[in-house]
Amino acid sequence: MQIAVIGTGIAGLTAAWLFSRSGHEVTLFEKQSSLGMASHGIQISKNGDSLECDVPSRMFNRLLWPNLAKLYECIGVHSTEVDPGKSFCLFTAPQGIKSKALLKLNDSFDLSLVPQLLLQPTSRKIVTDIGKMMASAANDLAKMRDSNLPSSAVINFKNYLEQNCYSDEFIYQFLYPALSSTVCTCSYRSLDRYPADILLSAMQMLIGTNPLRRTKHGTKHTANLLSQHIDQIKLDTTVAKVTASDNKAFVTTKCNGINTNHEFDHVIVATQANSAASFLGSEFHLEKEILDRFEYEDVAVAIHSDEQWMPPRKPDWATFNFLSQNDNQASMCSIWLNQFYPEWETENFYFQTIMPLDSPRSETLIATAKLQRPTVTMSTRDDIEQLLQLQSRQDRRVWFCGSYANPGIPLLESGVVSAFRLGKQLGCELPDACEI
Repeated sequence: MQIAVIGTGIAGLTAAWLFSRSGHEVTLFEKQSSLGMASHGIQISKNGDSLECDVPSRMFNRLLWPNLAKLYECIGVHSTEVDPGKSFCLFTAPQGIKSKALLKLNDSFDLSLVPQLLLQPTSRKIVTDIGKMMASAANDLAKMRDSNLPSSAVINFKNYLEQNCYSDEFIYQFLYPALSSTVCTCSYRSLDRYPADILLSAMQMLIGTNPLRRTKHGTKHTANLLSQHIDQIKLDTTVAKVTASDNKAFVTTKCNGINTNHEFDHVIVATQANSAASFLGSEFHLEKEILDRFEYEDVAVAIHSDEQWMPPRKPDWATFNFLSQNDNQASMCSIWLNQFYPEWETENFYFQTIMPLDSPRSETLIATAKLQRPTVTMSTRDDIEQLLQLQSRQDRRVWFCGSYANPGIPLLESGVVSAFRLGKQLGCELPDACEI
């Protein structure tokens, strides 16, 4: 079959790889000048250094990302462990005055590694509530997912935390900073609206000794491996319209001001939901209605060398440094890139800050990026289910996949699972031991 894949994020590249691997002729369409999955990676060229850096920093845990790990194994991506150290402190903008670290852990839920910071009352409250959540999360999750209970048994995360009387210190100086700028990459408002069972399930899988990992050679290398056998890759090509008949699908592209029509057996739309809705033909009114309901947030990332965005004492520095506002409204995470990439040969310190609370000093700024991430609400599961039901029709010619289109936190794993599910539906053989 002739297959078109629109979009080259993790879902699009996985779908293209899977269909190509199954013997189909695949054409990739990408509006940018490079593959979307790795489009924000940069080369740090400063003070004589020349260092490759993923933006955002990509990590995975084999337990929480089993299909992504299997995909990497199949295409020959090598991974290495990431130092999981975390430091939590306050950040007061605009002066940049930071308090002493409230907590420094080798793992978010590892109570055995809490240092003498327990002398601080705030730290004691945080550690007490970590223990409380570890003890109760499994039972609470089982109740929420009991099929005999009404769907109203699942509540949003804010209500769950309030009902169980977790302290503000635990929520806003530990839990929300860790979830907001790493696992979920979203605002505190979006965390409030998350279904509680999704976050409890994810946190359970993050607890334990399964190490955090990153790809050894970076996201650009991974994207190139996924796309190396694709028949045609059309970069700098905007999709203007997608339509379908009973037995064919059509893509109209615009490149250098020229419109071109392409005919395929199937078209896989692997862009973000809000982008997909913009170019679908009028016959896809139900799909457009569903896709328009998925919400997105802008996420800013800054790469810089500003040490003012780190804990004030260097002994408190960790790989991941979470700095919270005093007003409990937001936080940022500064990743110490030298610790994240220990193979870097440089004496200069570099950082990547996710959702910065302020602007780094201009002389320290290396690059910025703005990403869009899907958010999850109590209605998202229903929206995904409706989309999957539409795609269960055997006469379809246009399909959708992406991190937004799989229940749970929209991670790289979600994009891979969404692409694998679609491939299986259309007769592709999945890699051994994949879970969808």
